[in-house]
Amino acid sequence: MMIGRKTAIALLAGSVLGGNVAYASFSDGLVGGVVGGVVGSVITNEVYRNNRHKTTNRRYTRKHTKKRRYVAPVMTSEKKLQKALIALGFYHGNVDGEVNSYETRSAIKAMNSAYELGDTASLSPQAKDVLIYLGDLFAFDRVLISKKNDRRSKGKKIQTALKIHGFYHTKVDGAVGAGTRRSIAEYKMAKGLSAGNRLDFEEEYQLISSAKKMNDRNIDETVASLKGHAQNNNSSSPVILQPAN
Repeated sequence: MMIGRKTAIALLAGSVLGGNVAYASFSDGLVGGVVGGVVGSVITNEVYRNNRHKTTNRRYTRKHTKKRRYVAPVMTSEKKLQKALIALGFYHGNVDGEVNSYETRSAIKAMNSAYELGDTASLSPQAKDVLIYLGDLFAFDRVLISKKNDRRSKGKKIQTALKIHGFYHTKVDGAVGAGTRRSIAEYKMAKGLSAGNRLDFEEEYQLISSAKKMNDRNIDETVASLKGHAQNNNSSSPVILQPAN
């Protein structure tokens, strides 16, 4: 009987323990499933928030990133001088504004010798002013003879031609806006053309071709004045040149 009671107690204990183990396993599975679901949901939400944050940042970056605009180099008096020396055939280096470089000074000396301005590598104030002015005239010529046909290049041609004729006084940038249109209207009125602030094909052609002839004449007269400057080399009065009308 004692063995049977112990056996019964052992069996009952085993049964209870077995039930507890089974219950515990079921509870662990249930809790694990619930916790796993919660944790999974939290992870999913966190990933979604991170992705949304990255997407928002990418959109924000694209929206607020400004495209860099091309900025044309500043054409200083020194660079204009070098440009003039290039056009006259005396300078073959870079247009960097370094007028004290060996290449630029050699070009100045060669020009002085050719135009009988002296045998030095320096310029008088008058000759320097003439060369800077020539640099502008040669720059006008390059724009007028350009083969480019895009809108901005055509705008630069019109603005340059109007400037040579004396009707445009601001920056030549190719953007035909209100200022350029006003200059066109003034030019057409002065020339007795049709009223308005736009040019037809023939009017545009006449504007540019006549400006080219005027600019060529200005270049010839300025180069002649530079060559004849040796006769007045002892004079202290500055040489002031203006575009011919």
